Amino acid sequence: MSFGVGIPPTTRMKKNFSANLLFLIALNLLIKPIYLFGIEVGIQNTVGTSDYGLYYAMFNFTFLFNVLLDMGINNYQKIKVAENTQLGLGNMATLLPLKLVLGVVYMLVTVVVALIIGFETRYWYFIAWLMLSHVLSAFLLLLRANLSGMQLFFRDSIVSVIDRLVLVIGIGYILWFGTETFKIEWFVIFQVVAYTIGILFALVLTPAKNRFPTMNFSISNGWAMIQNTWPYALLILLMTAYNKLDGIMLERLAIDGLKEAGIYAQAYRIIDAGNSFAFLYAGMLLPIFAKLLAQKNVTQLKVMIDQGARYLILPAALAVVVVFFHSQSFMALLYNQEVAESSIAFRWLMGSFLFICMAYVYGTLITAASELSALNWIAFSAVLVNFGLNFWLIPILGAEGAAIASFCSLFIMSVAQILFVSRITGGHDFRWLVRTILAIIILIGACYLISESELSDLMKLLLSSAAAIVLLAILGFRKQDLKTMLPQDE
Repeated sequence: MSFGVGIPPTTRMKKNFSANLLFLIALNLLIKPIYLFGIEVGIQNTVGTSDYGLYYAMFNFTFLFNVLLDMGINNYQKIKVAENTQLGLGNMATLLPLKLVLGVVYMLVTVVVALIIGFETRYWYFIAWLMLSHVLSAFLLLLRANLSGMQLFFRDSIVSVIDRLVLVIGIGYILWFGTETFKIEWFVIFQVVAYTIGILFALVLTPAKNRFPTMNFSISNGWAMIQNTWPYALLILLMTAYNKLDGIMLERLAIDGLKEAGIYAQAYRIIDAGNSFAFLYAGMLLPIFAKLLAQKNVTQLKVMIDQGARYLILPAALAVVVVFFHSQSFMALLYNQEVAESSIAFRWLMGSFLFICMAYVYGTLITAASELSALNWIAFSAVLVNFGLNFWLIPILGAEGAAIASFCSLFIMSVAQILFVSRITGGHDFRWLVRTILAIIILIGACYLISESELSDLMKLLLSSAAAIVLLAILGFRKQDLKTMLPQDE
């Protein structure tokens, strides 16, 4: 399956793509930071670390089986609609009932596993509402795949933030103006409402003739579609297991599981914010890589790899240095509980984020090359290492142990991906690595001098961050990047 199809060939379409990409990033910059640092932080500070840890653990648990809701179908549908709009949208006659069947299977599997684990009575409230949220989210993503495939990027951009906007308005009002103290149980109900409204918006923004397809489901058609998408489903399963096992294992294995899960959630939140924007850029790299691979344009491919490294890996590396010196100041700005504990985990997790950004560049290239077998083996190895280290370290170190496990396993995964890319591209240009090492050395010196000064903690943090931004501007960005954002058509 090629990810290169459906890229608009004309200059006008390219400009529309770029404009809508900027619009998408602008919307996410406007809404998602407010949601993460205003709503989620506000909820955690209000309900406490343990209550939020319960929600975080159950969110991770119910999300663990999310692959059953997708099975790689969303990427498949996006590509098919882009190839041929009418034929692709015709798939909805099969996909919608298939999604309903997969939703039932997902809920049954989740409930059976929860019964085997033996979660306490209070946990089931969260499991039930969160399962419903994930099912609704799966339908929302399918509708967005249609909008994207039809190149209705502006509409897709709006739908992409509707659910978060609803949460910002609804929960924000209660947190800041409500007369009652917010309860974590309300959060999961609000999520169901937000996804429902998001689905309604997606339907309204879908062209009327494509809005409500006639259902025509058969087991043979559904099975044939799953056979086409299973390699992508396997990758989703492995990465979901990797990303969500830590919260579940913390709740089960740590001495005070709910508290440790809450501490880990505090430390991970800034990583989650950075990950949102890294994901947007990786989404842009995927079709570009695919097109360059199809053209066998290795020279330009290496240029784009270098650019991706400068735009994702270099900023993450500089952020690691700043966080190493000022992790407690970061946490103190956001939280009023468990600041010291979460700052320790935050250091390790920021190191993990560096390797995540490496994976966004090199893993995306491997995906574009349709080398999913290699990518799945690398992901499987990372999951095994992560599970083993979590099992060993969490009972001893709690949230810090989970963060160390993430750091080590992601390091292995990113190195393996870089080595594999070097093989399929016939060598690799590591000039970005030289620039990154140089920037790290300079920033370590600057942060050390700043940390030894008599300034306030906040001023030290601001100065160190400013130094990182200056280095990023000098070593990371180039004027010619504006000419290499999209490959030229042959």
